[in-house]
Amino acid sequence: MAELQWQGKTSAPSTESFAHEAQARLHTHEVYPASMSVEMTTHLAWQNRLIRGERAEVLAALLPEFAGRVNLVYIDPPFMTGRDFKSGAQLAYSDKWQGNLDAYLQWLATTLRLLYQLLAEDGSLYVHLDWRVTHYARVILDEIFGSPLRGNGAGFQNEIIWHYQSGGRATNRYARKHDTILFYTKSAHYCFHGERIGERRGHHQRNHMRKHLDEHGSVSWSINSHGRTYTYSEESRMTPADVWSDISHLHQRDPERSGYATQKPAALLERILLASSEPDQLVLDCFCGSGVTPAMAEQLGRRWLASDQGDLAIATTRERLLALPQHGPFVVQECAIPPLE
Repeated sequence: MAELQWQGKTSAPSTESFAHEAQARLHTHEVYPASMSVEMTTHLAWQNRLIRGERAEVLAALLPEFAGRVNLVYIDPPFMTGRDFKSGAQLAYSDKWQGNLDAYLQWLATTLRLLYQLLAEDGSLYVHLDWRVTHYARVILDEIFGSPLRGNGAGFQNEIIWHYQSGGRATNRYARKHDTILFYTKSAHYCFHGERIGERRGHHQRNHMRKHLDEHGSVSWSINSHGRTYTYSEESRMTPADVWSDISHLHQRDPERSGYATQKPAALLERILLASSEPDQLVLDCFCGSGVTPAMAEQLGRRWLASDQGDLAIATTRERLLALPQHGPFVVQECAIPPLE
């Protein structure tokens, strides 16, 4: 199998490979609703978690309890842009790598390997990147999940193009107006509901389908393919294609904006969660940023684990969750490695 090589690349990790990160412990220091105590949360069947900490340490700390139990992962990690992202004067996060692609690829591969261990056998992973590193990420993901050329149904499912209109226009090349979301699954048996997110077929002509009108005025469409006739009602839903141009990028004055740099629209996460998870299943985002993933998971009745290493991200996510009309119990935790004795 073809592999991507870089300086300092380590092989697929065993549990011992993360001995340092595995020492990390999660400490609860805030509980919501505020009327609850930390002791009271120990009696709950489930509590959602917002965790401040470095992503490898957080994921390693979650492994003993959640290995093979996470149903859906969405991450919007740094893209290796070489920039610092700020909200006002406050630093949201640094995406500077001193031009060291090798360091970035090792960092990304470590993240993806840990997430793979946390994924359930029927779990799905969505990785949101752009033109800078998507091609590298796909090769790394094929190494971890298995090449789609093996034909066993696991691994790569889609390269989703999220096309948007914001930003300027280039004069010496085509304008870069899309992000890429890579959709991978741990096995051939995974949750996917295209009918939940699809567009209504409607009464307009589509492709070369024939239109039929019954005695009640209802419209249906049929098409012949390989000796079979397929018929669809106008109320049926069409699974979206892998180019998404119907979800707008958040503009500067969009009322949804929280002020957090690189915030993604809630509609994007709503589509992913509806398509690839069931109510009460577990969703994870270890770069939660503005908090769109846990907030949408909360609204759709999914359980969630969310983390970020930035103070601003944790504060923004907490505020977003508390602003919801209603939310379930959640705790804010700190991930830390005990000092060496």
